[in-house]
Amino acid sequence: MSSQERADAYLSKKKNSEDAFKAEKWRLLDDLYSKKLWHPVTMMLRELMYEPAFTMGESLKDMYDNFIHEFEHRINPLELVEIILPVAREIATQDHEAACSFIGGIEKTVKNDKEAMIRSATAQAELRLSHKDANGRCSDIQSVRALIESTQTALDALPGVTAVHAPFYKMSSVYLREIGDYAAYYREALRYLGCEDSNKMTEADCRMQAVCLGFAALLGENVYNFGELLAHPILESLRDTPEKWLVEMLYAFNSGNLAEFHKHKGTWSEWDDLKKHQALLEEKIRLLCLMEISLGRPSKMRHIPFAEIAERARVAEDEVEFLVMKALSRGLVRGSIDQVNQLVTITWVQPRVLDRKQILAMADRIGQWHKEVDGISGLLQENAKEILTKA
Repeated sequence: MSSQERADAYLSKKKNSEDAFKAEKWRLLDDLYSKKLWHPVTMMLRELMYEPAFTMGESLKDMYDNFIHEFEHRINPLELVEIILPVAREIATQDHEAACSFIGGIEKTVKNDKEAMIRSATAQAELRLSHKDANGRCSDIQSVRALIESTQTALDALPGVTAVHAPFYKMSSVYLREIGDYAAYYREALRYLGCEDSNKMTEADCRMQAVCLGFAALLGENVYNFGELLAHPILESLRDTPEKWLVEMLYAFNSGNLAEFHKHKGTWSEWDDLKKHQALLEEKIRLLCLMEISLGRPSKMRHIPFAEIAERARVAEDEVEFLVMKALSRGLVRGSIDQVNQLVTITWVQPRVLDRKQILAMADRIGQWHKEVDGISGLLQENAKEILTKA
């Protein structure tokens, strides 16, 4: 039996399904297929392969072998990869390596399309990440790392942002979460959100991403800029949920508010990851407090007494110098320490995304600066004639 005869026989059988919904969809597919309307067939398959009401109870591998395989060379390569992904996931429930080999086999068909090849490699990494050992850890993390490195090179060669960027960044962020690299996960997950269509994300997906990003921001080494996350609408998914405290914690860190941080201690200390890294959290919020103190002052008034820093950052005065040295060494601020006069002079603060309150404070300082400039300008105008006459 030829592949076309097999496809015809398969469609004929499926059109007689007892499920009215499925029978109607199969009749539509048969009609489009018989008329060789490849694009409409592709679009309909792309939708149906992710429709639970259609796929439930179906053998997607049989569907591929008896129908899709017959005309896969006529399907847009990137769409083909997306269509066969549910097939691979079904295979993975029985044989993980067979699922990876199945996707690898599709690469022969899509090898001339760069985006399709990237999506295929991403899908293989996704499958390997989902395969866990007895301890709940990825059982083949080395293969995932190799796939990410090779795929990243191909992705970087693409012009602009494409449809394969979001799946890659999502998979890569899952890998970074798996190995416990909070800072890298934070950056990669933000890249994913920057590429993904938020309308495609379920409420549960948004909530999970918001929680993971929040934890990564708090625990990530050298992550001192929370503004981009605080400005992202994904945090709205935590409003009116048991995790709303996390949003309040992020705002507390962004403004260096230790009082708010300690206010939520009873809640965040219930989470093992946060409780285990309490010392790191306290150090980070104190450094952010120092940055906030500096940002809150006009540039010509950044001679800050040790006593003020000690009070705001909740440290002893003899610990202020060490705190400032940490900030200087990490490039968060630039300046000098006058140990004799117990003063810290800040000349520069690391740029970061500001929240609404911080922007309003900066606007007030700009307004004050504008008044001072007008005052000097008026003074010059009043005295210019006298200066010119004496000259």
